[in-house]
Amino acid sequence: MCKETEAKLYAEGIATFALTFIGAGSIWVSGGDLLTVAVAHGIILAVMVTATMNISGGHVNPAITIGFMATKRIEPKLGAQYIAAQLTGALLAGGILYSIGAGGVGTPAPGDSIIEVSTQQAILIEAVLTFLLMTVIMGTAVDDRAPAGIAGFGIGLTVMADILMGGPLTGAAMNPARWAGVWVFGDMENNIDLIIYTVGPIMGALLGVLLWDKMTPGDTDTE
Repeated sequence: MCKETEAKLYAEGIATFALTFIGAGSIWVSGGDLLTVAVAHGIILAVMVTATMNISGGHVNPAITIGFMATKRIEPKLGAQYIAAQLTGALLAGGILYSIGAGGVGTPAPGDSIIEVSTQQAILIEAVLTFLLMTVIMGTAVDDRAPAGIAGFGIGLTVMADILMGGPLTGAAMNPARWAGVWVFGDMENNIDLIIYTVGPIMGALLGVLLWDKMTPGDTDTE
């Protein structure tokens, strides 16, 4: 493995570690206060995307990487390595949170509030939230016409807004790694959640990137 690839994988692992540690940790220490959780996720993602954008592209999310793989913006082998690095970072963060007493606290799950949603509704919500996230990523980080340096800010704000709306419904994960990193240290008996937080975000990311390409044909770039 060349040093450039190693640098990209370290960047993806560290950024996803930060998102999971700060994001899930904010749920633990705040008792799930929605505004606190949304702001913590938005800020840490904005900072980490900005920090890693010029190294790895700042994916920080397997669903985003899969969307880029599907549209040939990243080679399949490198994409698979990205996903492995993202999951590793998230699991390390989840393990540290578990070791300091957080347990499975901070795991996105449907039905955590007075607003109950079915499995199908939860998948749809996660898909829509991730679709919006992918659309912003395409418009701020991928499109060459975007103002320089705006990507992290735009992506962080989108995650914040998504959580403010979707948090009470599904936990607004939008990210299989962020969800899995804490889930494995909590209640793994509910396999339905695995479907919700993988299928939903991946569907949303694919729809977002494919529709963007319909709007801007011929602009596909490869990592």
